[in-house]
Amino acid sequence: MTTHALTARAEGASGLDRWSLFAGLWGWALLMHQATFDRWQHSAIGCVLVLLAMGLVLAPRSLPLFFATVTVDAIYGFQSLPETANHLVFEGLVCAVWCVGILLGALSAWRRGEPPAQFWSRPAGAPHPLDGSRGPLKVGLLLVYWISVLHKLNYDFVDPATSCASYMYRRVSESLPFLPQAVWAEHLAIWGTLLAEAALPVLLLSRRVWQLGLVAALSFHLMLGFDPTPGIYSFTGLLFAMFVLVLPGRFVDTAVERLEALRARVGSRPLLYVRVAGMLVMASVLAYGATRSDHWSFYAGFVFFLVWSTLVIGGYLVTLFAVPTVMPDVAPEVPPSEAPSSRKAAAPALRWAWALPCLLLLNGLNPYLGLRTQLSFSMFSNLRTEGGISNHLFMPRRLVSLAGYQEDLVEILESDDADFSEYQKQQLLLPYFEFRRMMSGIENVRVTYLRAGQRHTFECKDGHCNDAELAQPYSGLLRRLLYFRPVDKGPRMLCRH
Repeated sequence: MTTHALTARAEGASGLDRWSLFAGLWGWALLMHQATFDRWQHSAIGCVLVLLAMGLVLAPRSLPLFFATVTVDAIYGFQSLPETANHLVFEGLVCAVWCVGILLGALSAWRRGEPPAQFWSRPAGAPHPLDGSRGPLKVGLLLVYWISVLHKLNYDFVDPATSCASYMYRRVSESLPFLPQAVWAEHLAIWGTLLAEAALPVLLLSRRVWQLGLVAALSFHLMLGFDPTPGIYSFTGLLFAMFVLVLPGRFVDTAVERLEALRARVGSRPLLYVRVAGMLVMASVLAYGATRSDHWSFYAGFVFFLVWSTLVIGGYLVTLFAVPTVMPDVAPEVPPSEAPSSRKAAAPALRWAWALPCLLLLNGLNPYLGLRTQLSFSMFSNLRTEGGISNHLFMPRRLVSLAGYQEDLVEILESDDADFSEYQKQQLLLPYFEFRRMMSGIENVRVTYLRAGQRHTFECKDGHCNDAELAQPYSGLLRRLLYFRPVDKGPRMLCRH
């Protein structure tokens, strides 16, 4: 009997497949997101997402639960804009595509006369309605890496005195004292980061050297997870789950077989108890962290991340060394006697899902289009395109100028507000769009600033302001879609998220 036939039987017994493996890992990543960005308790949608993530950990094969989770995550991601993380923007777009994909799959099944219960129960061995989205997802993941590299190709990133890579390496070396603390090591961190982010997706998606890509990706992102910046280990958790969706079929088949062997050896209940125990730990972290205002859950979540990532990396490596080296990625022809247990229906094509990489590319090019500079996958890149200045090595400052948001900069001269005073002390310029966003949320403030060479004083007292435009909030959609980082007044762009 072929290995694929054995895998089909294992899937039939355990209900495991590529998507259930991903869902189980992603449920944990979602919980780590909420530990990192502890704002979920202020939103009913955020609370629902936490509950759904816990459910996904316990029932990763449930298609209705998966659909509910991707739907709520997409909505919560939009609700969290603009003050969110780049990887959550990526995750939100992916979830939006998946939500539409499952809905269209259900509609198609209904038109074929298929009972709804049959679609939503998805019998073992049946194709997942999102299998056709894996191609666009692979391209999208590659684009996120490569766009990040593109943004980093600037004069300030390759200089250890200003580079975010140097800054993050120093922070990681404080947690891992075996790392050398020297300028030459910071140079290695800079060029190693560029090489790693450019090569990892190529290696990971290659049919020939994906094993090397997997080991390199696990090592690189685990190391990044030690940076104490909020969101880094959350990003690593998301990628560790996403890798399941882009690895070859023979890796997933082997993982299913290994997990089924483990289940047969120790039993289903002990494995369930382990998941329940981990879920209760994370639930306790989130619940207690919600009562504090010092981001306690972020640090407690990091400890959980270390344990979780150790187990996940161990699982990846054990599976990797067990993968047959000559097994093809596609199922070979099988004898008629084995056909019922090994042959699977083809996954539905999702050509429209190629909108995902298009949206990711458009988002990544925002700095060069005169649009937002935050959430454009330019995190920790030292990139500057504002105020008529670009520090990029070769990209034109503007591919197309769609708006003038980046050209309209404000310099804070003095203020009675602590946040604005800090901008003045650090000699930071603010895009006027961001300045107005901040001003419209303050009832009592006085700020003197320069805009286009003109000195202005804005004053609000008990909600009565001397500048109606500055006090007027932006529309909901504009406020969520546009987001800008501060800009150094000096000649160098220091490290900022």
